[in-house]
Amino acid sequence: MKKGLRLALFLAFPSAIGLMLPADSQADAIDQPIEDVQNSDLGVGSLTVTEEELLPLFPQVEGANLEKRNFRLPADFEGEANLVFIAFRRLHQAEFETWLPFAKELVESHRGLRFYQLPTISIRGGMARYFINEGMRRSIPDPKAREVTITLYLEKEPFLQALDIPDEESIHVLLVGKEGRIHWRAQGALNESSAAGLERAVARRLEAASRQASYELADLSLGAIGGFE
Repeated sequence: MKKGLRLALFLAFPSAIGLMLPADSQADAIDQPIEDVQNSDLGVGSLTVTEEELLPLFPQVEGANLEKRNFRLPADFEGEANLVFIAFRRLHQAEFETWLPFAKELVESHRGLRFYQLPTISIRGGMARYFINEGMRRSIPDPKAREVTITLYLEKEPFLQALDIPDEESIHVLLVGKEGRIHWRAQGALNESSAAGLERAVARRLEAASRQASYELADLSLGAIGGFE
């Protein structure tokens, strides 16, 4: 099988899982480790791909937080792992708040984890943006909460397609690595299954980041010993 066709099949594979499974099962399916997916009974064990090929990328977008700091994402996400809440409507705040205590607990217990809320709004003129942003600032008095609230004004359709988000009926929750890859996802309010899946995914991602840092440090040390730069 040609490489291009093989990669196309794998890029389509996660979306097919989401369409076939009920909403409550989608997070668990996507949360499977890469090796579990490859060795499952889903008929793809014979194909060989790397983790880099299988996992999607967060698209490049720009926005500003409620403290008026500009961001270019995903490059400006500050964690080794970043918990990202994408909301489309004001009523989605209630779903976000079901996650908030758990998100704060995870950030406190995992040094390399950060979280962000991304209100996502169709492109608006300058005056409309001003009133929307000022309204959000007044409704979020905590400076720390404003720092992690990054408003995106963009063309929604390409953004939704890039993230494989079918509609705007609920919030979408992503775990994004420092390199911009999406390692886990869920949607809607927090439940027992999504909490357990997220906890596993955070632990795996930070463990992998720690191993990579150790390898890089070892390479630097060997280079210094051998006289290489």
